[in-house]
Amino acid sequence: MTENEFYKNYEVPQDLKFRTADILLLGGLNCSAKLAPQYFEDLFTLPNKITQVHVELEFWPTGKEIMARGRVWGQRQVRCDRCLKETSQTFEENFIDSYSTQSEIIDIMLLVRQTLALTEDIQFLCSAECKGLCSLCGKDLNEGPCECRPEVLSPFAALKGKFK
Repeated sequence: MTENEFYKNYEVPQDLKFRTADILLLGGLNCSAKLAPQYFEDLFTLPNKITQVHVELEFWPTGKEIMARGRVWGQRQVRCDRCLKETSQTFEENFIDSYSTQSEIIDIMLLVRQTLALTEDIQFLCSAECKGLCSLCGKDLNEGPCECRPEVLSPFAALKGKFK
């Protein structure tokens, strides 16, 4: 099998563990893969979860190291922190790292998992304009106003009626 045939037939491992010898033999490697979401089930707090993950990877040797650059993107299902509706969000992040040519395996999965963990927002919103739920009746204010009249809490409310 020639180097070109080997490169064309290179199958990206789902666990993203690459043999260093393969990358060195090819003089580098460009590949992409769709990964199974179950590899990332424990990254986000429920009910938020990753539903699609894609990676593009590029490896190139530089003397005693192999550089790895990648892009990870996909979709996650999240619950809005204001109105509690489930919504889908896209994410995309780039990463770069180096690995020794002395190691037998280059495990990119850890790097991908760390990169995905960094994409988690502090607050998930279905939209920037989300009005949330009424604090009294729980109605979704995105669907229209509710009939509640919120109490105006004033520090001077206790004095009302004391002075005439």
